Amino acid sequence: MDWSLISKVLLPEAILLLGILLTIMMSLFDSTKKHNSGIGVVFLVLSAIACLKQFFPDEGQAIFYNSFVNDGLSLFFRFLIYSVTALIVLGSQKYLSVLESPAEYYPIIMTAALGGGMLVGANDTLFFFVALETLGLSAILITAYARLNQQSNEAGIKYLINSAVATAILLLGLSFLYGITGFTNFDELALRLYQLNIMHVISSPLLILIAVCLVGSTAFKLAAAPFQNWSPDVYNGAPITTTVFLSVVSKTAALGLAIRLFTLVFNYEIVSILFAVIAMLSVVVGNYVGMIQMISRGSIKRLLAYSSIAQAGYLLIGLAVMQPQSLSALVFYLTIYALMNTGSFLCATYFESATNSDDIYDLAGLIQKRPLITIAFSLCLINLAGLPFVPAAFIAKFYLFNSAFSSGLSYGPLLAIVGLVGSVIALFYYIYLVKIMVVDEPSTAVKNLEEPVSLGLGFSTGITVSLMLGFGIFGMGIFRDLASAVISRISG
Repeated sequence: MDWSLISKVLLPEAILLLGILLTIMMSLFDSTKKHNSGIGVVFLVLSAIACLKQFFPDEGQAIFYNSFVNDGLSLFFRFLIYSVTALIVLGSQKYLSVLESPAEYYPIIMTAALGGGMLVGANDTLFFFVALETLGLSAILITAYARLNQQSNEAGIKYLINSAVATAILLLGLSFLYGITGFTNFDELALRLYQLNIMHVISSPLLILIAVCLVGSTAFKLAAAPFQNWSPDVYNGAPITTTVFLSVVSKTAALGLAIRLFTLVFNYEIVSILFAVIAMLSVVVGNYVGMIQMISRGSIKRLLAYSSIAQAGYLLIGLAVMQPQSLSALVFYLTIYALMNTGSFLCATYFESATNSDDIYDLAGLIQKRPLITIAFSLCLINLAGLPFVPAAFIAKFYLFNSAFSSGLSYGPLLAIVGLVGSVIALFYYIYLVKIMVVDEPSTAVKNLEEPVSLGLGFSTGITVSLMLGFGIFGMGIFRDLASAVISRISG
């Protein structure tokens, strides 16, 4: 075993692990417990930089007997996971300071990010299951972290039960894969499945059963319909920093693994059909219930939860088409989605911590008290709606829908049309929320708003919105080429 190669490939994870250990030690010996967020941000950023440095010259290596690969897909998704987690940690210090034991939250969320990073590079079913459980168990802990909050405890239990069921279904599918091939490594699995298909040994019902298990468990992690029932309650009850982590980082990790698993190993027509159905259901259910949530004066977190369900549907369009053009469009849109959704939740984090309210209509007139945070929130919502006013998400969504429309698949145009109609429906609640903040008279909560925006939250929100605007105005061509490079450099 080449330990010099292992240390080189896993340098980002080694840095992050060191940061986790340091934050744990600081929580034991620092009586004020004020430094953990800063340490977490520093080590997450260093891990992201280490991924970026390896992206072009050093990618393509495999370690642990080809169980973990360091290709373009792995490095880019690890960079995205660690970067977004750093923004979440940076923006959450003020919010988390009111919890009973805020210091221990940071090593747990960093451990979840570590599990996500290992997941997107996994090239073996055993390795990816360990990484998945590292991410999943850590996510459950931070969901139920506010121990004195009944909603947080309830959210943790719901997420635990649903996650256990999804994991059992995933293990069932993996056990069938191992049973018919005798291998756990993705490369060997792909070769053996190809040979068995040539010999017509595998029955169609068995393939369908495996596909349902694998696709269903993936859809659960993405909170895609019809596996989305857990997400509104969990998103609403969990600390809002956990909500943004589940909405962005967990989705990113799941999609990174899904791209590798379903393009290199289990690439069958039934998988594409299942993902197409789930994508269309997610777009319809997420946008329709999101519109109802706005009309019924619901909570901001529940509205953004249903928005995330619809966004998962858009992302799954790329996975359903399963072609290089659609997969690069998926990576393209996912990156923009990570920025605009993180920015939205960070703005909601400030409002909830400052007013102890997440009612949609309590945001009325926010621009009169906090114009910068309102502008940032509005720009993120406009991008989520896909309007060309800030062209990043508009262009990314265009590439995604166009890849489906021109795919040559019989259901490709239907995917594009459903996505387009869903985007039109979503305009109602995104733009109406902007109207509430900008046009309406200030609510009582806004009138009584005195707490300033913390430096960390302002800085992380500013970075998020600036990157979103920068990509949309100056870097779309370059970034599209980068997304294509990520997909073209997948190695098994």
